[in-house]
Amino acid sequence: MRILRTLGVIGIVASVVVSVLAAPAVARGRVDAPWVVAASPTSMTLDWAGTGSYRLTARPQAGGRATSVRTRTSTGTVKGLRAGRSYCFTVARPHRTEHSRTYCHSTPRPVDAPATTSISVATFNVCASVCRGWKERRDAIVRRIEESDADVVAVQELTRHGFALTSQMIRRGYVQVAQTSDDIVLVRTSGPGAHLRHHGDTEDGVVRAAGAASPWITMYDTVTGSPYTFVSVHLESGTSRSASRARQRQAAALIRGMAASAARGPVVYAGDVNSSPARGGDPVGRTFARAGLVDAYQQSTSFTRAWVSSFNGFASRPRREVRYGDHIDRIFVPSGTAVSDWEVVAPLRHGRAVRPMASDHHPVRATLRLP
Repeated sequence: MRILRTLGVIGIVASVVVSVLAAPAVARGRVDAPWVVAASPTSMTLDWAGTGSYRLTARPQAGGRATSVRTRTSTGTVKGLRAGRSYCFTVARPHRTEHSRTYCHSTPRPVDAPATTSISVATFNVCASVCRGWKERRDAIVRRIEESDADVVAVQELTRHGFALTSQMIRRGYVQVAQTSDDIVLVRTSGPGAHLRHHGDTEDGVVRAAGAASPWITMYDTVTGSPYTFVSVHLESGTSRSASRARQRQAAALIRGMAASAARGPVVYAGDVNSSPARGGDPVGRTFARAGLVDAYQQSTSFTRAWVSSFNGFASRPRREVRYGDHIDRIFVPSGTAVSDWEVVAPLRHGRAVRPMASDHHPVRATLRLP
């Protein structure tokens, strides 16, 4: 698919079609939690499983007056919201007190500057060595990367298998441009839509930050000549408090390291950060936010399979985290960057993951509109 370049501020996607087969099945009579499918700085469109009439309610997460709209379908739009604010949504049948579980999401922030370049970025933890069955999963991993149709792919946990993967991706127009022993950055440099190139003065490197090593690369758009830097990130795993503190230290050290590097242009961080708003208050997200970076998930204007967790644990039934969406594989962009779409690249058949599953993670992809 050829990447289109557009100027100006990205508005709300006017029409978003979500197949019933793409949504989780629910028991008869039960109202399922809503999930975002489109957004603008002042509105949010949500979808849920079910048929008939509903009441969709939005309440500011920080407290305040609730807003409700009625709909005769399982899709509704709430307008009059404030930009960059988090709202919590529930769905209920009209005239009934029972309501769905709560889903929270932020409206996008206003775009700071007109976009000049569209770059699609994906992140994928392939679990090459820790997980079993690399030989059986390798072709599925290549297919997931192809299906992401991304210009840049940050890959994590590729230990000892970097050559095997990159040799496959070279045939598909990708080259490996940065690496550590575990993580790499792939860039599409040939074939339809390729528009990123090295210059003679292209910079790259590795930031070693509090026990984490992150490769990065500066690439240039072939049309505008603008530089953009991409970092593959993999932070400490584990659910303990000490692991959470380690991730926070790593994120802060990585940001400092990139600021001191020779990287040029806007810096995009993509990877498995093992942190999300659904997990312990998201200290990693807060660290990036203090540095002026925002999760592309919160900045996007359209969404595909937002209800699917990016970590699947090899479970055939899609994992879900109702309240926020449990996406530990994330793409952080400078605050105010326009993001036109965000997707969990998880092929499903009859509501279950297609076998063989490529990894215990699904790729996450976003299209960024960068200045």
